[in-house]
Amino acid sequence: SAWSSPSWSSVGWIGSPQTAAYLATVAPALGELLAQSGTRLVLVGAGRGAPGNLPAEIRPWTEASEVADIASFDVGIMPLPDEPWERGKCGYKLIQYMACGKPAVASPVGANCDIIKHGINGLHASTQAEWVEALRTLSEDPALRARMGAHGRKLAEEQYSLSVTARILHKVL
Repeated sequence: SAWSSPSWSSVGWIGSPQTAAYLATVAPALGELLAQSGTRLVLVGAGRGAPGNLPAEIRPWTEASEVADIASFDVGIMPLPDEPWERGKCGYKLIQYMACGKPAVASPVGANCDIIKHGINGLHASTQAEWVEALRTLSEDPALRARMGAHGRKLAEEQYSLSVTARILHKVL
């Protein structure tokens, strides 16, 4: 399937060398994106490299550069297999993307289903075809990316910010 000229420059992911293995679940879709659209794949904290020898810019994670790295993405991704361990993950990277005003594409697994409101602040994708379609949709529509990023930022402020969560924790304690 042909890609039109993308209006973005990068798809990003942030995590650790251990969780970088999840990128293999979408390597075929990312490979198609990178081969046909001229998009860069930026991996922060992935360690040695991308799965399947995908061409990627590998950046070390540092606390000092974390926000700037995420802000440099046009869209963030969070692929996960639908397995018991992954169903218990918290979706933190999605909240990070949203806090930086970036839309996300995520596997609809566990907390990802609650954090990403499909079509509002990001897109869910399960199959390779769904990942390709989600990335294509976002690559071709900067206004949609901006709207989703703004909705995500609002959600991060209203539900996940320190001022909100501190009050909840205070009530619990």
